[in-house]
Amino acid sequence: ITVDGWKGLSMGIFTAVSILGAWLAVVMKERAKQVYVTSGVLFSAGVLLAGGFVHLLFDSNEQFEELSILNFQWAFAITGITVVLLECLELALERVIDNKMNHSEPKRETEVSGEDQNSKKDGGDDEERDDQEQDDYVENEEHDHMHIIDAAKPLASILLTVALSIHSILEGIGIGATDNVSALQSEFVAVVFHKGFTAFALGNQLVSSGYWTDKSKRKYFYISIGTFIGVSLLGIGIGWAISYANSGLTAAIFVGITSGSFIFVSALEIIPGEARVIKGERLSILPVVVCFIAGYILMAMLALWA
Repeated sequence: ITVDGWKGLSMGIFTAVSILGAWLAVVMKERAKQVYVTSGVLFSAGVLLAGGFVHLLFDSNEQFEELSILNFQWAFAITGITVVLLECLELALERVIDNKMNHSEPKRETEVSGEDQNSKKDGGDDEERDDQEQDDYVENEEHDHMHIIDAAKPLASILLTVALSIHSILEGIGIGATDNVSALQSEFVAVVFHKGFTAFALGNQLVSSGYWTDKSKRKYFYISIGTFIGVSLLGIGIGWAISYANSGLTAAIFVGITSGSFIFVSALEIIPGEARVIKGERLSILPVVVCFIAGYILMAMLALWA
């Protein structure tokens, strides 16, 4: 398969895998055992780490060497600054969520305070009525708390869509800008594994936010998944145009950016998140560790014949 053939194949396969991942999120919901989901996600994390360090960083550095730009380690610097900037974006998005939660909190406290005063006014009633009011108070308080969490979920879904779309378009540009078949094969394998689990994570968040169960909001589910897929295709198209412009420097830069995005998502997004799941759910360590190591080794070994 030629370079252009791999790029066209990538557009079709990435779309299919993304749709499959989102569909599985709808079908599975909470029916799958968490250990299987976590093992699969960590397998993709291992694939991404090897793709970033073993394949793309090497390819970017090699391209800079071919351009005789040897006065600085540009590939490593670009990869590193990509990780830094993506982490800054992540921190900014988390702050937006925190501010949303903090703005909702005073309203809940006011409502609870009003219920407290009402319960005090009825303090002279018999003990049975007091007990009933206390039960009602606790129930209302729990309802208010759940309402706040649900109110924040749509925002979290929007922010997750934005963050994953940014990452997706960077992946796409990196693949489209690549003009080396072996490097493109490595990127293809890494992205195709990662894309399915990413789409599953996004779909799961959207389902949890009620964008699937509520039919009146289901269109937002399709818009979010469609955006995630569309920007990936757009990225490949942009990168493809860059490759035809014969700009070796631009291609080297975007391959370095893709390397950084792979490392960021794996080391700073997937692994810490799944570590919290493993601890919270007290999952068996052996299967998830084996899958993580297997993902890395298999992807790294791909360099031997790719």
